[in-house]
Amino acid sequence: MKKAAIFTTSLLSLALVLGACSSNESKGTDNGGKTTTSEKAKPVSKKSSSSSKENKEVTNGQLLKVGQWMNDNTQGKMELTKVQPINQTVSVDKYSIILKDFKTFKVTPSNADQKKLVGDIFGIAEGLPSPYYEIQIQYTIKNDSDQEVQFNGIKSIVTNDGKQLSGNGGLSDQGVGQSVAANAESTTTAVQGIIDASQKDNLTKLTLNFDSFCTTSDFSDLGTISPFELQIK
Repeated sequence: MKKAAIFTTSLLSLALVLGACSSNESKGTDNGGKTTTSEKAKPVSKKSSSSSKENKEVTNGQLLKVGQWMNDNTQGKMELTKVQPINQTVSVDKYSIILKDFKTFKVTPSNADQKKLVGDIFGIAEGLPSPYYEIQIQYTIKNDSDQEVQFNGIKSIVTNDGKQLSGNGGLSDQGVGQSVAANAESTTTAVQGIIDASQKDNLTKLTLNFDSFCTTSDFSDLGTISPFELQIK
């Protein structure tokens, strides 16, 4: 059975982080074309002691370093509070998900309209606090078969304290319904979830539960990747 295609609201939400859309063109960092890396920490020299005064606003591209922030036109002020490279591949038969990185954001809406829009996107009926916290996992989809396939998304993420985020509430996955050509790898996509403020410093594990792969010709099932446990450091 064919799953739903990518939801417009999901695209709205996820585009904000994958291709940052800043409303402020003042002085700040341009991260356009850059990606998260796992570089080792470097010692701080005396010359860099003034870095606390550095403007950490990002005006183009993704937020890559803890403390960087941007003013997003749709969500408000987004600040990166955690980033952790994953770089792991999970597969079933010839179909794979390549997990890139994990991020946490502190988001402070500028107005009630932004809060309502994000609440609608993530299915948060009771409304969002201000600020609220988002988790994000970026990934690509790889198809090593000789036929085009469709990935039906990450259907849920379960936190270490047993809270489930799903399409019915708290989760928005841009990868839902994405088609990948034969012997090809998709561009980077992402899944995002809303977590409670009390969880942000206590996340130690996330369990990713995947939906199936299927053909695009008749939507025959091609298999489902086993749940993956992501250890949060």
